[in-house]
Amino acid sequence: MMTVLATLTLSAGGQHGAATVEREIHAMEHQWNEARAKADVATLNRILVDDWTVTHNDGSTDTKARYLADLKSGARKFSGAVTESDVTIRVYGDTAVAAGSSNSTVTLNGQAQGGARCISRASSIRRDGAWKMIVSHATRRQ
Repeated sequence: MMTVLATLTLSAGGQHGAATVEREIHAMEHQWNEARAKADVATLNRILVDDWTVTHNDGSTDTKARYLADLKSGARKFSGAVTESDVTIRVYGDTAVAAGSSNSTVTLNGQAQGGARCISRASSIRRDGAWKMIVSHATRRQ
């Protein structure tokens, strides 16, 4: 199980803007999880900035290029869906934080990588009218 935390820059203010941002963040989180599970490299390429990086729960890191190449080649495989639950969004002026849980099972070159309970964080910015993830991090829970 993973707890998801995302920090985002907002362009809209007030309660109406916060509700819009919450919907956009929920939609992006869903796209992120669905695209990883299906190895949908085109969607991931669209929602990740070019210099996006991830630190995995074992401490290893990947760039966007390497992560997407592993998905495209089949070296990185998700077994089934990436599920999410209990996602909440908090808006603080020009920043929003999304927190929740997700669960997935992942292999890389045939070696188990996921399925352990993890806490994960992803920071995103609004760029050219769309939300983009800039960094992700997962930490294995004991």
